[in-house]
Amino acid sequence: MIGDIALGTAAGEVPILDGSGKLPSAVVPTPVANANGLQSMQVFTSSGTWTKPAGISKVKVTVVGGGGGGGGGTNDQLAGGGGGGGGAAIEIIDVTSITSETVTVGAGGAGGASGSGGGDGTDGSTGGTTSFGSHCSATGGGGGGGHDAAPNAAGVGAGGGVGSNGDLNFTGGAGGNGVASDGSGGDSTSGQGGASFLGGGGASVMADTDGNTGGNYGGGGSGARHTGTTGGAGAGGCVIVEEYK
Repeated sequence: MIGDIALGTAAGEVPILDGSGKLPSAVVPTPVANANGLQSMQVFTSSGTWTKPAGISKVKVTVVGGGGGGGGGTNDQLAGGGGGGGGAAIEIIDVTSITSETVTVGAGGAGGASGSGGGDGTDGSTGGTTSFGSHCSATGGGGGGGHDAAPNAAGVGAGGGVGSNGDLNFTGGAGGNGVASDGSGGDSTSGQGGASFLGGGGASVMADTDGNTGGNYGGGGSGARHTGTTGGAGAGGCVIVEEYK
């Protein structure tokens, strides 16, 4: 039987079990107290103030702008375009000397109204800009186009918002164009809403109904179809603050 073997301590040496089949206590790692890493997270879905918790030195901030509203329609041959998705930015910030920051969350854009008496449908509204102090920001998606009665054209989808000043910046997805009927009626389709960095564009509609609201934060609303219907509202933006020691 081989007795206990003394362990070497040079870098790179492989620990050898002692005669009891266990590692000597001298090489058992000791848990590190207060390890660095993610400690907490704050999510803002409306404007407010971020206050730094005790012991936090860095934050990872994600800002998402509001989604644009979908365009209005008039009849089954003229559907509205989709609103654009909000832009986004992600930034790592050293907050050692910062105690608080102003958080601004962009609202979703309103959907466009239906045209009356055969008139043009109204464009959706642009989503609001979201920001974390002066560090990073993201504009909202554009409002989808309402139907254009004169040339008998469906509404055009809007472009997405744009992130800025982040370590990573994203442009929101564009809203889809509405598709006009071929004249036989009943086969037009509204434009879908553009997705944000978090997804969630409103689905297009084929029935005579209002457009769908943007789903996840910053998603654009889809266009409407038929008289008396309005485009879907864009979803509001958000700010996600991940807090690290």
